[in-house]
Amino acid sequence: MDSIIITGATSGIGYECALQMARMAKNEQIIIPARNIKAGKEVIEKIRDKTGHKNLTSLELDLASLQSIREFSEKLSREKELSISILINNAGVQNIGETQYTTDGFEQTFGVNHLGAFALTMQLLPFMKNNGHITFTSSETHDPALKTPIEPPIYTSAQELAYPKETSEKPNIVGQRRYSTSKLCNIMTTYELQERLKKTNIRVNAYDPGLTPGTGLARTYTPVMRFLWKNIFPVLTLFKSNIHTPAQAGKNLATLAYSEKYKDLKGIYFSDSKVVKTSVDSYNKHFQKDLWNGSLELTKTTFTE
Repeated sequence: MDSIIITGATSGIGYECALQMARMAKNEQIIIPARNIKAGKEVIEKIRDKTGHKNLTSLELDLASLQSIREFSEKLSREKELSISILINNAGVQNIGETQYTTDGFEQTFGVNHLGAFALTMQLLPFMKNNGHITFTSSETHDPALKTPIEPPIYTSAQELAYPKETSEKPNIVGQRRYSTSKLCNIMTTYELQERLKKTNIRVNAYDPGLTPGTGLARTYTPVMRFLWKNIFPVLTLFKSNIHTPAQAGKNLATLAYSEKYKDLKGIYFSDSKVVKTSVDSYNKHFQKDLWNGSLELTKTTFTE
C-alpha cells in the first residue's frame, strides 16, 4: 500500500490538508507525524470520523531533533515493502521572541523549518515511488520584491543560519528575518533537489499558502497581534488575493500534491493556485549549493537518488 506523509498535520493548514487528502486518497495509507502522539491520535480519530478513511496512522516525530527524525524513518522503513507516494513537508515554526535552539543546538526556526524537513526528506528518499511527489510549504515572505510585512530574508550560509552570531537587533526583527530566510531555504532546496532527481520521475515542488490567519504561527506574537491574527485578519480572506483560511490553503496543498491536474509540474513554486516566479536569491546557484552541502553536513545525512 502506498503511503502519504504530512508533517504539521495536527492543526492548521496541515490538518486541513490531511482531511482533504483522506477524502481523495481512499486507498492509500495516510501517516500523520506528531511531537505529541496523543494529539496525533486524536487528529486521526477526528479525520476518520469525518471521512471514513480506514488507513490512518500517527507516529511520533519531533523535527527539532535529528535523533527523533532517524527513529521515525527507521520505524517506517521496517514496514513491509514501504512505498511513499507523497511527502508533504508542511510543519513550521515562527519565533519572534528570544532565540531558541533545537535539541542539536541549531537555531530553532532554521533547524525546524529547513534542517528538520531536509533531514526527513533525505532519509525517506530511498522509499519514494519513482513517480512520487515531495512538497515543501514555503511563503511569499521569502521574496523582498513582494514587500510583505515580514522582514525580508538574508541568506549567508547554512552554517551561519544554524549557529547565528549574537546581535543587538530587536528579537522580533531577527525572528521575522529568520522565518523568511527559512522559507527561502525551502524553495532553494526544492530547486536543488529537483535538479538532482532529474533522472527520475519524482517531482519536487514548493507551495505558498499565502497569508493564512488563524493558524498556530502567531503563538509568539504579542497579545494584540494574536487577537488580530485570530479575530480580525480572517475577514481579509473575503476581500484580498492570496489570503486564505486554513481550510482553503490546506485544500490547495492537497490538490497540488495529489491531483492529476498538476502531475506534470516539477521544480516549481505554486502560489494562489498558479505557478509563479520566486525571488532573485532563490535562483542563486552558489546559495543553493552552499545550502545543500551545508545541510547534508549539519544533519549528517546523505543523498540517495
